[in-house]
Amino acid sequence: MSKYSTWSITFNSTTKLYIALVMAMFIWGISWPSAKIVGRYADADLLMFWRFVIGAMTMLPIMHLLKINANFPRKSFRYVLIAAICLVGYNYNYLKGTQIGMAGLGGVIVPTLSPLVTLILAIATFNQKVHKKDIIGILFGIIGGLILLEIWKFNFQDLSKSGNLYFIIAAVVWAGAIICTQKVKSELNAVNFSLWLYLVAIIIVLPITPLSSIMNVFSFDWIFWINFLVISALSLGFGTTIFFLATMNIGSHKTSSFMYVVPISAVGSSVLFLGEPLALSTTLGGGLAIFGVYLINQK
Repeated sequence: MSKYSTWSITFNSTTKLYIALVMAMFIWGISWPSAKIVGRYADADLLMFWRFVIGAMTMLPIMHLLKINANFPRKSFRYVLIAAICLVGYNYNYLKGTQIGMAGLGGVIVPTLSPLVTLILAIATFNQKVHKKDIIGILFGIIGGLILLEIWKFNFQDLSKSGNLYFIIAAVVWAGAIICTQKVKSELNAVNFSLWLYLVAIIIVLPITPLSSIMNVFSFDWIFWINFLVISALSLGFGTTIFFLATMNIGSHKTSSFMYVVPISAVGSSVLFLGEPLALSTTLGGGLAIFGVYLINQK
């Protein structure tokens, strides 16, 4: 356990962390239709910049309340940098995918494929022992993922046009961010890690941010701002920080297993708020992938 994580010690080995994690995953779910809505107002490069700015601003009152210092992560900076690059990659594909494709489907593909990729990376990075249930779980996840993508209709051009290719890339790069988070658990507090992650991400996206229209977001209506605060302050600020905190305390692949809450929340809110149809392939494929993640999480 990290000597820097006073807050982590308070949460560890209690139900509080699990309750907070379920809440965070529920918020992640409803952020998918919100991302679809904000994508109607601006492109991903502009939205990414302001999302990271608001995410970083959200960290400041949390750090003040919990009396956590914003110590610069000298020893762990390389992992913060790699995680920030992964986070930028995730956010671009998350926002671009929801602009083009169905938010509910994205909210199923990413949370179900990402834990499987995380497990594979954890095995390679931490020499994690592979059990029979893990192999079976990965197989269920692969089958579920193929059904989600409607592999029997496979066409690479359609995969890109539907937004599903962006969702697949998002799942892979998010797994990379999770592994980096577990790497720094002995040196950084989760909240401090999140702050520096967002600050570095701002610097990374600044060169591709359209400076001529950077202030345009302040002319958008209240519908944009409600949904943008959902994906920024709530999803990124609160949800992602709780996810990183859990990763540092209970491990990457176990934390990732809580992402099964996201598909339920994402599909439900997308049907409710966007009127998206619920396809049989989404239900069946998502169910198999969730079962695969469930098997991996079993002791």
